[in-house]
Amino acid sequence: MSYMPDGSAWKPDIPADRKGARVRHFETADRDISGAGTVTFTVAGGAGRWFVQRSHFADSFDPHRTRYFPNRRTAVECFEHLAYE
Repeated sequence: MSYMPDGSAWKPDIPADRKGARVRHFETADRDISGAGTVTFTVAGGAGRWFVQRSHFADSFDPHRTRYFPNRRTAVECFEHLAYE
């Protein structure tokens, strides 16, 4: 499984109170997107369940996440595409 630039489908984020969900947050970047305002992207995850989190999208403060990636490298590729391209 690898990252496909046009294949990001956003899902509800992992609930903060979920037991055993040891989610670590790594690199974060803000990007101005036309029609959505400033969006914060974060690489997060651990234990083979890596993803990119999106916050502050179109005035919604509820974070969303991409599908899970099998490793951090692939999640970082997704993050870099979303945050910098």
